[in-house]
Amino acid sequence: MNNNALNEFSRPFNLENVKKNGSHLKLEATSEECASLASRYSIPKIKAVLADCRLTKRAQKETGDYLLEVALNAQVVQTCVLSLEQVDEKIEERFSIVFKTDEEGDDDALDLQEVEFELDDDDIEYIEDYEVDLGGYVSEYLSLFINPYPKKADADAGNLGHKVLTEDEIDAKTKRENPFNVLKDLKHKT
Repeated sequence: MNNNALNEFSRPFNLENVKKNGSHLKLEATSEECASLASRYSIPKIKAVLADCRLTKRAQKETGDYLLEVALNAQVVQTCVLSLEQVDEKIEERFSIVFKTDEEGDDDALDLQEVEFELDDDDIEYIEDYEVDLGGYVSEYLSLFINPYPKKADADAGNLGHKVLTEDEIDAKTKRENPFNVLKDLKHKT
């Protein structure tokens, strides 16, 4: 996790303050924080970031000590990869993180353990103390949800003077003939 001083959207929270029935928090980025995040992600603009967070203490039989569940809503402006025009994108995603306190002396045991997990498993974050930066997690996951190749709905490469190749066309162009076939043909000529 990033250092709070470097995070543009820092919202520290002490997990010891989680209520028995869970804690509910709404995080919203200011316009300055949105501008800083847009600069960090190298995109033209972030209009809004809103995170609805729910923190609960986990039962002893469950993995980890605390569960963070987040419903993330954001509006970002990106540059179309074809036309270079501005593209508005709405992000509505959910993610969850399990916080597990790192007990004294567990470092060596953790390094030696084999970890098995499923793709759908929650992310597990090991923490040394009970202070976490919820805004930091929201900003990290936002970066993962931003479309890496935004394309305007009506953008057509043909109209822009470019040809977009299909996978089959790319495969056909990359297949090379064996360079020794030329030698094979020379062998029969002599």
